[in-house]
Amino acid sequence: MRHLTPFHNWIRIKDIEMKIIKSSDGATDKITEMSIFEGGDVWRRQIANAQTTEGEDFSFSIVQFSAGAKTKLHTHSGDQILYCLAGIGEVGANGKTELISVGDTVVIPANEVHWHGSGNSGSPMTHIALTKADSETEVL
Repeated sequence: MRHLTPFHNWIRIKDIEMKIIKSSDGATDKITEMSIFEGGDVWRRQIANAQTTEGEDFSFSIVQFSAGAKTKLHTHSGDQILYCLAGIGEVGANGKTELISVGDTVVIPANEVHWHGSGNSGSPMTHIALTKADSETEVL
């Protein structure tokens, strides 16, 4: 007989309903004109956040940068995690710039001044961006 852990009991009590978001669901929007971007075109697909009603605690998006496109220096009030899905990009903080590529993860602490995107890599780059739902972004 299988014994259930307290975690299994919590799952039953909370009555969670899983949601699957298919790749054909939603839209990818061109967001180049947002004040945070420079150097080229940028697109975003919001997967789960308060606007999509699929996530209360976090914001989860896929962001595509054309070659040369990047964010300006900015901060977030909560931690941010980036996961590179395609291409080669750059991230910068504290006067240092690092290349990132497929499979790399970047963990950016709250309030750290940073930027990210394709930058000078010469390649387009796509990453997942994950932040807390109530995290605020300040462009510097």
